[in-house]
Amino acid sequence: MAVQLALHIRGLPLLDYELVKLVATTLIGIPRLAVDRITRLLAEIEFVRLGQEGKAIKSVLPTVPYFEELYDGLGEYFETESCPDEFETLTLQIVDRLAGAPHNIDSLASSLGADRKAFDHSVEIGTKSSFLILQRHRSRDILMNPTYFTENADIFADQVAKVGAKTVQRTLDLLKRAQGWPLSLIEKTHEIGGKKVSPDEVALLKRLAQDGMVKPPSILTSHAGQAVFMFTPTPGQVKVSPLKREQYERALAIVSAVRQGELLPNKYSIRNPGALLYRLMTDLQLKPTSDYAEQYKNLVVLRIAKLEKLSNGWHQLKIIDTPENRESLKIAYKLVQGEKIADLDIDKDAVAAMTGNQEYVESLVSSKLLREREKITLSEETQNEVTQLLLEGI
Repeated sequence: MAVQLALHIRGLPLLDYELVKLVATTLIGIPRLAVDRITRLLAEIEFVRLGQEGKAIKSVLPTVPYFEELYDGLGEYFETESCPDEFETLTLQIVDRLAGAPHNIDSLASSLGADRKAFDHSVEIGTKSSFLILQRHRSRDILMNPTYFTENADIFADQVAKVGAKTVQRTLDLLKRAQGWPLSLIEKTHEIGGKKVSPDEVALLKRLAQDGMVKPPSILTSHAGQAVFMFTPTPGQVKVSPLKREQYERALAIVSAVRQGELLPNKYSIRNPGALLYRLMTDLQLKPTSDYAEQYKNLVVLRIAKLEKLSNGWHQLKIIDTPENRESLKIAYKLVQGEKIADLDIDKDAVAAMTGNQEYVESLVSSKLLREREKITLSEETQNEVTQLLLEGI
């Protein structure tokens, strides 16, 4: 929670503390009773300066550093000032290890070299507090970090029980460096981004595509059929704000369309997907062509872009210029470049509200509630009809 608050006030001017507390509780999700303690902790590590009247906090001046220094500062404070005991240190080690992949509980305890009684106690606290998930598969207990593996948790847990955590982690590491790789190409070549993968790794990806509760993006074209594009798990709700999550999922659709043109092209292949996405970020359009209409149709459905039909029968892709679409393009570019997607957990509305007033915060809360209520899920048949209408109208 300290990281969440620090990220949302970083770079802002002097803030009224009552407004900070209001935004933290209504938009960021920090319990009201915890805000004072978190703010004073940030002051202790010199991430904020406090204006006080007696013991009451009246204002906050953020001095939060950028990049890794933020996490280094919090980590150093925890180690030197908080004086974590053996149990707290073990709990952090467990959570950190599970960020890469789920693990067999017995193998994890052994690899950490922990006292088994203390280990089991940490796991018990973690599962009761919901920052760990414990599932039983193939007569084995599998431990997971819900921040990274809430989606398709059963499949990941079963695969770890079957082939071990190292195989699952290697698969995910390869996908991190080649986000959006087509499943059909992985099956055909037994490679992801030029790196060989085992039959067990291919089997995991097939299960995620076929049996997962959350399906990976797919594109249907007349020349390549139905293509499915594989990504690492989308970060869970605890780590990503709802708006950022939507932008992230749109970014996956953009990357899938570009990978289609790069790896499963019709006539002309995309030679440099990073350069193409950079052009989209800067120009918000691509050059007209006779080739790419099908691969971008999902972007039309999602209102990310439109395909304009020219007099010669060619089409031109133009991005619908909204802040959300621009942000999705930035995320897509970073995914293709293999870069870490930073600040997914920052809600820009919350950042803006920090320098607003109470009425503005209340209006943001109301609009967010309305957006959540108005979300409509189309059936597959209806979505296909909408797609056809959009394409016919091009």
